[in-house]
Amino acid sequence: MYEKDEPKPKVGTYSIVLDGSGAPVCITQTERVEIKNFNKVTADHAYLEGEGNRSLKYWRKGHKDFFEKEYYQAGKVFTDEIPCICETFKVVHK
Repeated sequence: MYEKDEPKPKVGTYSIVLDGSGAPVCITQTERVEIKNFNKVTADHAYLEGEGNRSLKYWRKGHKDFFEKEYYQAGKVFTDEIPCICETFKVVHK
């Protein structure tokens, strides 16, 4: 869930990916940004995110758990129709 004033990803943007200790791991460049309702996120996107077994079922379960907590803390209710920002990127430097 993005805050109102938090910048959203944009095509062409470079990002530095950090590991758990804050050390840089790689640089990525955003190739595509789509806004889709949670229930419209595709199996292809879930696979590209690379989490767990890369299935849509795994993606939905993990993200639903996360979003339900975030929405609850913000005093909102999660639904399957919430908008999700789906970003595709490539690694440009390791």
